[in-house]
Amino acid sequence: MVIGITGGSGSGKSTIAQGLGYKIIDVDSVYHGLLETSEELRYALVQSFGTFDRKVLAGIVFTNLVELEKLNHICARFIIPAVKERLAEFNENVVIDAAVLFELGLEMYCDITVAVVATQEERLLRIVGRDGLRLDSAQARINAQKPDTFYIRKADFVVYNNSLIMDAVKAIKNRLLIGNRKAVYGGTFDPPTLGHLDVIKRAALLYEKLHVVVLVNEMKKPVFSVAERVEMLRAITDDVPNIDVDCFDGLLAKYAQNKRARYSVRGVRNGFDAEYERPMFEFNAQIAREEYGFALDTIFIPTTRDHADTSSGNVCRLLSGGAYKVAEKYLDPRIAERVIARFRQ
Repeated sequence: MVIGITGGSGSGKSTIAQGLGYKIIDVDSVYHGLLETSEELRYALVQSFGTFDRKVLAGIVFTNLVELEKLNHICARFIIPAVKERLAEFNENVVIDAAVLFELGLEMYCDITVAVVATQEERLLRIVGRDGLRLDSAQARINAQKPDTFYIRKADFVVYNNSLIMDAVKAIKNRLLIGNRKAVYGGTFDPPTLGHLDVIKRAALLYEKLHVVVLVNEMKKPVFSVAERVEMLRAITDDVPNIDVDCFDGLLAKYAQNKRARYSVRGVRNGFDAEYERPMFEFNAQIAREEYGFALDTIFIPTTRDHADTSSGNVCRLLSGGAYKVAEKYLDPRIAERVIARFRQ
């Protein structure tokens, strides 16, 4: 099993990674090694930042989120192949210890991802004590990184490292005994409805991590752009802590493989939906099995009676006909005005 551990500076993620007792791929060390051996990486850094000196780079990126993202983008091209090469050397449990696990795309190679978070006070104390920085410099480093909510949303499991390290280690080991409990829920969501939200909330109770994904479908002419649909889904699921909203241009089975998910969730309103979804379930299972080498099961969640006639198509038809008040009943209040405004234009 490959366990990805991530978190902000001073969260204590590396100490917890060591406490698990497994082989560790320290991505920071991989990066340092590449700086010494890869002339191509050094050249790319000099072209973008004028230097490849680690201390100088740290001074640039840890005070500027845009520059930090630029650095991550450059380094990903070199770090990912190096990490994959090291993973091939192990046939046992291994930990990928990476502060930028998600930013680099390394979660694709993990069976489970763990976010380590801690209070800002704890993080500041650790950074000052470990790196010898002044308090204001330590605070600037934290400010330049992603907030805890980013890691909590993205990771499969979260540990709060504010007390004993071994408590956090024990929590992770107990979680590993459960196995993979991740699912994907894909669709066009044009626009997201209360029916979608009902399925999302109920599926989130069944799985430790639910990836809601807007699938790009070139055969459809959407009312809302992919970015708009992602934004609306995030708005209506802001209070559901264990989901992540994403978009993907490709097959659902491929996305599930990328996320190491073994289940696909579908909502069914009636017998017609069930008949339609059955061949899709078999199709996705076949693609996953024959093209990508894993088992993908589909879990059908019947809608509640309140949402038996709720669909994006019905909402769009009502709005196109000017039935705004009726359509509003099928939309979450957090996005209703925005959706209706599109049809009033």
